[in-house]
Amino acid sequence: MASAAIRPSMGALGRISSAPSPLRPLTQTASLSTTAALLKRHKYRGARDNKDHSKHRGESAIRRTGTRWRLSMSDEPLPQPVPRSELPAIETDPDHGLWEFFANRKTVAQPPAEEAKHGRGWTAEELRYKSWDDLHRLWWVCVKERNRIATATWERNKSGLGFGDSESKNRDHEVRRTMRAIKHVLTERFYAWEDAVKLAEKDPEVNLTGNGPAFTPSNYLEHSDAASEASFLLCFRSNHQRPNLTMAEEIAPEYDVIVLGTGLTECVLSGVLSVKGKKVLHIDRNDHYGGESASVNLEALFKKYGNYAQGSEPWKQYGRLNDWNIDLVPKFLMSSGELTNILVSTDVTRYLEFKLVAGSYVQQGAGPKATVAKVPSDAAEALRSPLMGIFEKRRMKSFIEWVGQFDPKDPATHKGFDMSSCTMKDVYDKFGLEATTKDFIGHAMALYQTDAYLDVKGGAPEAIERLRLYGNSVARYGKSPYIYPLYGLGELPQGFARLSAIYGGTYMLNTSVEEIVYEGDTAVGIKATMRGIEPEMKFETKAKTIIGDPSYFPGKVRVVGHVLRAICILKHPIASTSDSDSCQIIIPQSQVGRKNDIYIACVSSAHNVCPKGYWIAIVSTIAETSANHHLELAPGIERLGKIEEQFMGPPIPLYEPIEDGTKDHIYISKSYDASSHFETATDDVRDIYRRLAGEELVVEGLREGIQVAAD
Repeated sequence: MASAAIRPSMGALGRISSAPSPLRPLTQTASLSTTAALLKRHKYRGARDNKDHSKHRGESAIRRTGTRWRLSMSDEPLPQPVPRSELPAIETDPDHGLWEFFANRKTVAQPPAEEAKHGRGWTAEELRYKSWDDLHRLWWVCVKERNRIATATWERNKSGLGFGDSESKNRDHEVRRTMRAIKHVLTERFYAWEDAVKLAEKDPEVNLTGNGPAFTPSNYLEHSDAASEASFLLCFRSNHQRPNLTMAEEIAPEYDVIVLGTGLTECVLSGVLSVKGKKVLHIDRNDHYGGESASVNLEALFKKYGNYAQGSEPWKQYGRLNDWNIDLVPKFLMSSGELTNILVSTDVTRYLEFKLVAGSYVQQGAGPKATVAKVPSDAAEALRSPLMGIFEKRRMKSFIEWVGQFDPKDPATHKGFDMSSCTMKDVYDKFGLEATTKDFIGHAMALYQTDAYLDVKGGAPEAIERLRLYGNSVARYGKSPYIYPLYGLGELPQGFARLSAIYGGTYMLNTSVEEIVYEGDTAVGIKATMRGIEPEMKFETKAKTIIGDPSYFPGKVRVVGHVLRAICILKHPIASTSDSDSCQIIIPQSQVGRKNDIYIACVSSAHNVCPKGYWIAIVSTIAETSANHHLELAPGIERLGKIEEQFMGPPIPLYEPIEDGTKDHIYISKSYDASSHFETATDDVRDIYRRLAGEELVVEGLREGIQVAAD
């Protein structure tokens, strides 16, 4: 009963729901709506015939959203367009700028023969003579030409013409090559401007504040003491013209260091010593930088090796001489190697551009059955590699993982080896690696030239460190551990020479050294003559230290071997290298019955060292016989296929100094070996610096906090 008083019955609920409420309007309960007459609206043709024509049909009861009446102008007459014949004439400019997107107004695309008619791209050397306005105009000419090429390509694809793509790509390649050269030259000028500002900030004659005259010349050269401190800069002039100099005004009576020869080793030391505040005089008997490691044009190469008949000029059939920059010493840079570290730390990279070498390859077998395979650079390539079988790949994977975790200071990572006496042969045997696997690990990754490293007691940590260097170099840029400077290796010495000049170094090319001046057993200076100017300039100056390459000190070096090199001009990429524009091929000595490896270094027009359509391949090795040296290079030359020109001279002696230089203060560099990288050269740089400075060379942060020297 209590619940009934609280809860109304179902009947009561029905009565309550049917009673009118003062809070809401009355609801129509008839079976047919009587509101249709109140909702009459314009009915358009095609309107939906609803049951009651409710304007709220389909709307949400809560949000009042849903269908809406369609808007239509179907009952209104549409305006009729004006006939084209009645439209007023519109005058257009027959020379409208949009026509510039087409080569010919009558056709959307030129025939292939016309598209193929174009010149070559401009080189950086040529553009260095152009003004800013000329470069600006040329840049926008190139932009317009690329737009025209893109328009023609789009029209051909739209019309399905099916021709001209190859010719357009070649044309576009030359335009882009010009644009890259323009950017290269402008970057050089920007860096030169930055260097000039640094020098000007320390020059008392230059005023950079904007108040007063910008340049106020002084008479300090008239004072004998100040005149002795003046120096001159003779580098970076492509035609090597020499100003008319006087010895009293331009050559200081004493320098901290005199460097003889502009090879890479000498130029690195010159740059580093200049940055460290040493007063450096750098001399070379040649009219170009690089010495033994220079890059020369094709005419110079023909004349160096005498591969032509008197009166003939065979180099002319290979295009412009300035398009050729052929290295005399074939080497690549390891991406994470010591030379790259020096380049970055000294900021010499601002003067250079590099390109990744496409890949490193290794040969297995000899003769017609020999195969060439890429050294794997990632897991996918390792799985596809024909260098190893499936089970050997698993063992190789375990070995590489261990190398990555190896820490020479942590015995827990040594896998039970005593690293003080362990040989690399012991390590290979521990992992069960096959002979062919050992070959390409030791020669294509650790980059040893012979198998002597296998039995060196305590030599395993060094080999493992070499493998880690190779792995880090591959990981730095992908696909390959090597990089190469555009325009050839001759750019490297010039970059360090420029570094030295910025920090006060003095450079003299075309200068021959007639005598090394001694006081007792110690070298204290030189007597030299600068040629190429009128009159020739003879001078004498002193120095506390003299550095030079072996050619300047024939009595202080010994021959430790001979290197064989064959420079070959090709018109095709090397077979089995996936048509790469560059590569290195290593032929391990055990594969061809030798004691030393054979190296092939190949570059192409992609590196601005030769015209398009050419490749330069250089085969090198250490001589093992006293005659028939061409037979020693034969396994490498056979890899190249058809050769257009081949340059091979007599064996090149490899020199090293007899003494360390601490007694006579003459520090002599070593000759460049047959290896394919610069790691041995940078070892020589560090060794010479340690002997002359009495400390290790530390290049990290070398230029930080150091002021640029004033002239």
